[in-house]
This record gives sequence, C-alpha cells and structure tokens, in this order.
Amino acid sequence: MEALLRKYLWVVDLVAIALCSIFLARAAASVVESAIVVPPARAGAARLARTQAPTVYTKEIDPILDRNVFCSTCPPIRKKADEPGVVDTGPVEPQKTSLPLALLAIMYAPPPYGGKWSVAIMRDTEEKSTGPFGVGGKIHGATVTSIEETRVYIDNANKPEYVDLIDTTAATTAAAPQPAAAPTVASAAVDPLSAEMDRGIKKISENAYDIQRQTLESVLGNMNLLSRSARIVPEIRDGKAAGFRLYSVRPDGPFAKIGMQNGDVIASINGLEITSPEKALEVYAKLKSASHLSVGLERNGQKVSKEYSIR
Repeated sequence: MEALLRKYLWVVDLVAIALCSIFLARAAASVVESAIVVPPARAGAARLARTQAPTVYTKEIDPILDRNVFCSTCPPIRKKADEPGVVDTGPVEPQKTSLPLALLAIMYAPPPYGGKWSVAIMRDTEEKSTGPFGVGGKIHGATVTSIEETRVYIDNANKPEYVDLIDTTAATTAAAPQPAAAPTVASAAVDPLSAEMDRGIKKISENAYDIQRQTLESVLGNMNLLSRSARIVPEIRDGKAAGFRLYSVRPDGPFAKIGMQNGDVIASINGLEITSPEKALEVYAKLKSASHLSVGLERNGQKVSKEYSIR
C-alpha cells in the first residue's frame, strides 16, 4: 500500500494544486467584478446625472464680487440692499448751489450737439469776474457737468448742484403785486445803456461802423442785455460747425444796432472761423482789446462782411 501511495503521490499533489488554482481564480474574478460592475443604486444615479441638463454658470459680476475668494464656506462679503443695516439712498438729487455764482445767459445747443456746443455765461459774484463756460469748464472750484436751456449743473466737491438762469424766488417776489407808485420824471427817462449805444455806435456805410470803446465795454459787461437781444444757436452742417445763427434779434438791441439781422450766421471774426466753442471763447476774450473787427456773415445764402472800427 505504501509503495502504491509513493507511486501515485504526484497525483494527489496535482489535485491539490488544481483545487488551489480554482479557488484563487474565483477570488480574483470576484475582486475584478466588484471593481468594474456599478451597484444598481449608483448606476441609477449615474444615469440620472447623464440625463440632467449641464450646469450653466452666470456671467453676472455681482456674484463674483459677493464671493469671498479666500473662504468658500463664508457668507458673502457684501450686504444686500434689503438686509438689515443697509440703507439704499438711491441717486443723489442735485441741490441749488450755495456758491457765489450767477447764471447770466445760456447759448443752448439741442441734442445731439448740446454737450459739445452749449455755452453758459456765468459770473462769480465773489471774485467779480464774468466769462463763458462750456461743459468741463471750472468756476469757483466747481466743474460744469451739463448745460440745459435754463439751468447749468455743476460738480461742487463731488456734490451735484445747479444754477438757474431765472431765480424762481426772485421771480416770485417780482411777480407779487406792488403798491402803485406815483409817476415820476425819472421813470420816463431813457435807458442809459440805450442812450450810450445811440451815442457810441455810428453807421458809416451799409457795412461799416464806428464804435466807441467805452460803449463796447459797457455792452460786453452787460450779459443780461446780450442774452435778451438775440438768441444764439450753433449752426451745424453735415455734422460740422459752421458758425452761430442769430434768432429773435431785437430791433433796439446791440446786435441790430451794428447791422445784424434775424437769421444771420456769424461764420468768422477777424479771419478766425468759429468752428468750436473754444474758438468762440477765444474771440470773446480778444474783443475788448481789438481795434478793428471784421465779421464774416452769411445772409440768405450770400456772404456779407461787416467792418467795425473801435476808437
């Protein structure tokens, strides 16, 4: 028996090795299957995720600004307007300025050229100076931000303010009924400035005039008179400036007395074309020192030259 076992012992070893191989193969198959095959619950979740729409991320700037980039779990760094402690004041309403400024006249250009061509004549009552200002001009430390038909908006130390052409308080006071006064000799007197213009402006020929310097300075210093004498509007042709057109010229005003008519376009002065507000302001500054003015006009499609000698 012992000899038989020794003779066939290799068969027993072979059977043992085969059984061990089978067990090892099945164990390996179980491990691989558990790693590859997705459980039913997880498979359903995967199928649901594939059927859902892809996530769309917002491109708004507010969520980015609200997020704390250094802490993903922290609350937003900015409070919303409806949260406690936050007061939404809205835009700041412009207030009437307290600066010593007076608005004397406005040369208003309608859109789309208003911001570029409108000019306001303003007086600093504290420094006793008067001058024309466009958008961006500075007066008494404030900056002109917008020019409307009867109002100029300014930025005074980052505060929006305005100056009215017509002071409603003064207008209301003037409109209040006043007791009738007895007529006096002085009330019938002629306006001194009108008398000054009659004396100081002399017509030499159809297009030539002599003007006394004192008269010129009196007229230029009275912006109220100039603003009432005519309405001056920029003349725009093909998107470019061609000068300034006169409307509503009063027959007793300074424009009429120097030969200008309603509808005239002032194109140049002393050869300088008035193609921008800056050019107009430059000419205005030179008027007081000039001894001769040659004004180029367009009247009814014809070019006319007016010559003024200042003595």
